Amino acid sequence: MYGTCETLCRLLSEQYPAETPMNLIVWTPEDIEALADGMECAVSDQGVKTVLARMDAIPEEQRLESGVSASAVMELIGQVKEAAPAVMVPADLLENLLTTAEQALWSREWAARDDNHPVPDSVARRLADTARVRALLKN
Repeated sequence: MYGTCETLCRLLSEQYPAETPMNLIVWTPEDIEALADGMECAVSDQGVKTVLARMDAIPEEQRLESGVSASAVMELIGQVKEAAPAVMVPADLLENLLTTAEQALWSREWAARDDNHPVPDSVARRLADTARVRALLKN
C-alpha cells in the first residue's frame, strides 16, 4: 500500500479487523533518502515519491514471497535516477550555485564543530558532492 499515514491506517482498518495480528514494514521518504545516500546518489523529493509509488506497483505475490528488500528499493532508486532527464547548465551558473550550496553547508559544518559535535554525514556527503562537481568543472 502506498499513501499517507492517515490513508494507510484507514485502508488497513477497512481491510482487517482491529484484533488481527500483523507485521507491517514501513518505508518512509527518509528511509529512501538514506538508502540513496548509501548508494552515494541524491534523489529528489519527486524521485522519492516515484520510488515509493513503484514499490506499491510490485506484484502482491512477489511482495508476499520476498517482501520489499533494500536491494529491491536500491534497484528502483537506480531506475528512477536513470529515467531522470539530463539538462545542460552554463558553467558559470553552476559555479554560482555551487558557491551558494557550499556556503549553506559550511554554516552547518561550522555550527556542528563549534558545538563539539561531529559533522553530520549528510553535510559531509553533500560537501563531497560539491567538491566532485568543482573537479568536473575544472576538466
